[in-house]
Amino acid sequence: MENGVLSKERRRREGQSLAEVLIAVSVGAIVVAGVAALVAAILRANSQAGRAQAGAALGKELLENVRVWAESDWHNVSNLATTSASHYYLNASSSPFSLVGGDESVVASSTVYTRFFYVDDVGRDGAGKILASGGTNDPSTKKVTAIYRWPQSATNTIVTHLTRSANKIFLQTDWFGGPGLEGPVSSTVIRFSTSSNINYSTSTGSIEITL
Repeated sequence: MENGVLSKERRRREGQSLAEVLIAVSVGAIVVAGVAALVAAILRANSQAGRAQAGAALGKELLENVRVWAESDWHNVSNLATTSASHYYLNASSSPFSLVGGDESVVASSTVYTRFFYVDDVGRDGAGKILASGGTNDPSTKKVTAIYRWPQSATNTIVTHLTRSANKIFLQTDWFGGPGLEGPVSSTVIRFSTSSNINYSTSTGSIEITL
């Protein structure tokens, strides 16, 4: 009788221990699954953050290249169509940079990024402030928008305004034609308007005061 009772008690305890083990294993599996999901989410977030940083760098690089390109010759940008439908990018492997129509694909860390820029006219109010729309067109200022994106990302934009303040608009190097030309003129010539006590014929490109 006692052996039967002990046997039942032993089986009960063994069954209880087995149930505890199963519960512990189940809880452990849930914890491991939760940790794995958390780690995967962190890795995805880090991956997205890395792509966002790389994309922003590519967009800023494109705008900087456009700035350099515009400073070399303002007509590079002033002659472009001013509409968001006209996509451009620059071939930076050539010197000077060359303009290409369409969208550029750039591969960085196995991710394919797309980037391009477009140009808008800029209007100003009576005080010279740039307006979001309307106003008097300023031919010496252009709004440049760089667009960049990668697969499964939203479209990202960076905007800047360029002016031709750094450009040489009119350069005359020869005055040998002498005085008598009334302006304004639309191109460089070898004459000027009036003279008094100056020497313009001794040294090309120079006007000297005669004392």
